[in-house]
Amino acid sequence: MANPRNIAAVEELRSLLKDSGTFFLVDYQGLSAEDLNALRSKVRAEGGRILVAKNTLISVVLKEQGVEDFDDQLKGPTALILTGEDPVGPVKAVTDFAKDHAAELPVAKGGMLQGTKVGPEALARVAKLPGRDQVLSELVGVLQAPLQQLVGVLNAPQRDLVSVINNYKTKLEEA
Repeated sequence: MANPRNIAAVEELRSLLKDSGTFFLVDYQGLSAEDLNALRSKVRAEGGRILVAKNTLISVVLKEQGVEDFDDQLKGPTALILTGEDPVGPVKAVTDFAKDHAAELPVAKGGMLQGTKVGPEALARVAKLPGRDQVLSELVGVLQAPLQQLVGVLNAPQRDLVSVINNYKTKLEEA
């Protein structure tokens, strides 16, 4: 008979991974409970979540969802980083925490990025990307620029006409 805690953990993993195409696996061995809680807080503040579960349970849920080939990464202490809508924020929180930690922990093991399996180096690459909000603001700026130029071009004849009228008025006053 299965352990009720394991059944509850599998159900939680199923619900969290059901619609998630992006997650990362990290090795947290060597982090104290205080450090792990601090990391959890930083990741949560960025819209993500860190979940520690048994590797066999993670493997079972991933295989149920058709995600294969994670047996090599699921060895040793493994934490699952769920990113939510914007993977950049939580990943930056993890990589910044690792840079600040004396032993550079946690260590990336790999994961899935929008449905594609990625290696451990992907965590560092994703952390270098701009966040979703920054990309959206840049997109708005790019879309606004042509409109602002169009307004400038459409206002130019009126501005030029006013200049011509003012110059003509000045010329008549001088004469």
